[in-house]
Formats: sequence, C-alpha cells, structure tokens
Amino acid sequence: MDAKLAAYRNKKRREAMVDAAKNTIKEALSWQRSPAVNIPDDKDDLESIISEDSIDFSPPPNPFFTRTMCILYFLLWLTLYIIAIKVEFGAVYFVVSALVFIYFNTRSGPKKRGELSAYSVFNPECQSIDGTLKAEQFEQEIRFGAASVH
Repeated sequence: MDAKLAAYRNKKRREAMVDAAKNTIKEALSWQRSPAVNIPDDKDDLESIISEDSIDFSPPPNPFFTRTMCILYFLLWLTLYIIAIKVEFGAVYFVVSALVFIYFNTRSGPKKRGELSAYSVFNPECQSIDGTLKAEQFEQEIRFGAASVH
C-alpha cells in the first residue's frame, strides 16, 4: 500500500512540475501576469494537501522586475516595428503581432476547479458571475430607474 501511495505522489509531483514549467513558459511569452495558485486536483489525497511539499514557499514576483520585462518586450517590439516600417512591411507586422498578442492572452487551458463559468446554465444552481445583466435586473431598471438596483 505504501508503494502505491508513493508512486501516486511521485506521479502527482511530476504532473505538477510539468504544469509549472508550462505555466512559466506561457507567462514568459505573455503580457498577462497571474499569480501561481496551486490547487490540488484530488480531494482524496488529504495527506499531500497538508504536507509541506504541497505548499509553495516561493516569493511573489518582483513588480519592478515584471515592469522592466514588460518595458523591454515593448522596446523590442517597437524596434522590430520600426524596421518593418522601413522595409514597407509595417502594416503586416502590426496585424500579425496583434494576433499573436491576442492568442497568448487568451486562456486556452481548462478552467480551474471551483471557477464559475460565464454561462450561468453550466454553474451549480445556475449561479451567475458578478457583472452579469439578468432579465430581472433589466426589468427593474426599466420600471424603477437605475438607482433601484443594488
């Protein structure tokens, strides 16, 4: 039994390391920065949740370093854009770089556990996310004015 548990934990650690490497690469190529959140996949593995191995003790990213990297990325993009303008390829470069920016800042992975969907019919008890305009709210605003909605 201990061997199976050790094998399971090793498998989960390997998967976590691969996910962390993927996220690091994605964050390096993305302008959008999000804090790393380590959410366990399995509720049954209580020991690995409580153990110190599952706790991320790494410090949060330095905002100065993050800002500096963003400025350096922008300066690199601007330099290449100026070169593309000189060779009369600026419009194509701008459109392609805009598409690349959109691609890398759109989440393509699965949603996190416990995260609500934008479509309320997929959420438990049809719970809507904050900022959703519901029919009841719209009707109340039409009848009594915008100040009537909390």
